[in-house]
Amino acid sequence: MIETAWLLLRLTGGVASIQFFGYALFVLLVPWRSGFTSLERGALAFGLGSFGLTLWMLLLTFLQVPYSLASITGPWVLAAIPGLVLAWQRGWLAADCRYVAAKAHRLLTLGRGSERSRAETLLILLLLLAFGFGLLRAMLYPMWSWDALATWGLKAKAFYLAQGVDLSRFEAHNYYPNLAPLLMAYLYFWLGGIYDHLVKALFPLWGGATLAMFYAFLRRLEVQRAWALGAAAFLALNGATFLTHLYIAYADLILAYYQLALAGLLFLWLWDEAPAGSGALIAGLSGAMAWSKYEGWPLVMITFLAAFLTLIWLRPSHLARRLVTLVLLGVGGWFFTLPWRRFVALQGLEVGTDHIGGLFLQQAVAGLWSLLSALVWPPYFGLLWPAIFVSFILAGRTLWRTPLLFLGLLLAGNLAGIVLAYALVPASPAEFPLYIRATVDRLLLHCAPAVALIFAVPLGPQAPGPAVPE
Repeated sequence: MIETAWLLLRLTGGVASIQFFGYALFVLLVPWRSGFTSLERGALAFGLGSFGLTLWMLLLTFLQVPYSLASITGPWVLAAIPGLVLAWQRGWLAADCRYVAAKAHRLLTLGRGSERSRAETLLILLLLLAFGFGLLRAMLYPMWSWDALATWGLKAKAFYLAQGVDLSRFEAHNYYPNLAPLLMAYLYFWLGGIYDHLVKALFPLWGGATLAMFYAFLRRLEVQRAWALGAAAFLALNGATFLTHLYIAYADLILAYYQLALAGLLFLWLWDEAPAGSGALIAGLSGAMAWSKYEGWPLVMITFLAAFLTLIWLRPSHLARRLVTLVLLGVGGWFFTLPWRRFVALQGLEVGTDHIGGLFLQQAVAGLWSLLSALVWPPYFGLLWPAIFVSFILAGRTLWRTPLLFLGLLLAGNLAGIVLAYALVPASPAEFPLYIRATVDRLLLHCAPAVALIFAVPLGPQAPGPAVPE
């Protein structure tokens, strides 16, 4: 019992350090008078901390410095001190601590004495129950799903035991980016050993951060609190896909988090409503998407292409300047992919050869049909995707006259990318249906939270920001 309590305490310390380092990094990236809320700072800090720590672990391998808790966290502690000093001077640290304390008090008292309605309290309890279920389900069972065992979990153990990114002793899609396994390996150093079931606690946290950010973006898009909470619950509880990824230990939920963060900030930037400092975050989040999963960089390109086409179509004021800014942000994201590209090149690894076998049109047709079926099959996402398409229909002419077009293009690009991926995959006719069944829900999860921002149309009083004239 004492050993279990000690392990849980060490796990809490490891997770808290990720948030701590990410918060300090956020403060250093964002200017003094930024308009980010406490909830947005907290949700984005977890992703920034995860990205920064794991990228630093890759650089330690370049420097031939063995992994240890001191070698990983020591430089980050020193770098975090200026960030915390700045946060204190700006008043953010005190405000965020008060925010967390107030939310904890409301949780413990079940909202008594607060201004929240019973419906809002019920929705919060539903979200907490979903999070609690995912956390218990993750931590009470060891890793069992295929990719968790054969790819992410295997790499995490290898990196922990080798004290570095050593790919010489196994073959598990070695060219894949390694944010997830390096983050799990980092927690192994905190725990002092390999505890599969405990490090799986990371994945419910990714889900919680995703829902918190989704709610925060809807509130920024002028959706009332009750409706924003309802939309977050609707996203989490429709079908089994989101709930399953709270404990299955796949990297897909991580990619969905970064896709939502990147697309949400770009969407606000297109409205001229993005908080100050969003540009640096957009570049960093682009790199984090590429570092989290093999599909990450193609999704980054789809996202930036959707933003580019939106600007070209709407032709807002200062079009040339905005296009240049968008290109620079994309180049900034590409810059963060260079360390892993260099590492892969030094290892002599061929990237993606096992995923591309030619262009098979019959597979594209079968993939398109399976994709359309998955959008409406209740066990995957329930009514989520039908509700998303209804929201696009309700947008009417504003879809073509405002930056809402960005979300439409983002959806179209993601769906087209999935069909193209199925057309390229080398699979026998007998294997291909099994391949689709094993991947289609995960590929849709990548973009679901980001595209679901279209719920701001039926739930909000009006589209945010000024409409672009015809």
